[in-house]
Amino acid sequence: MRRLFCLILMGSLMAQNSSKLESQPPKAKTEFRLHYEDIDDYSHLNLRGNVLVRFKVNTAGKVVEPEIVDSFNTILNETIIDKVLAIQFEPALQNGNPVEVRYMLPILFK
Repeated sequence: MRRLFCLILMGSLMAQNSSKLESQPPKAKTEFRLHYEDIDDYSHLNLRGNVLVRFKVNTAGKVVEPEIVDSFNTILNETIIDKVLAIQFEPALQNGNPVEVRYMLPILFK
């Protein structure tokens, strides 16, 4: 009986401690901004479509390994990669510790 009580008490304490450990996705500190002035000679481009960018957010909150997964206009790709690299994140947390995560960013041009 005494062992059972000790096990229940230890389990209760472990459950209380684990609830204090946070888990959260990465949060952007700076937002993604793309202006017409950032695109060379945009006047002849059809700027209607979607671009999908895949990258990792490392444990320091930096964007690493960005790549364009889908694009409606390849002329925009280099500019979009530069802008994605400029985004600052708070790193994702798992059990209170920063972890590297993959992230997908859809960009819609209207």
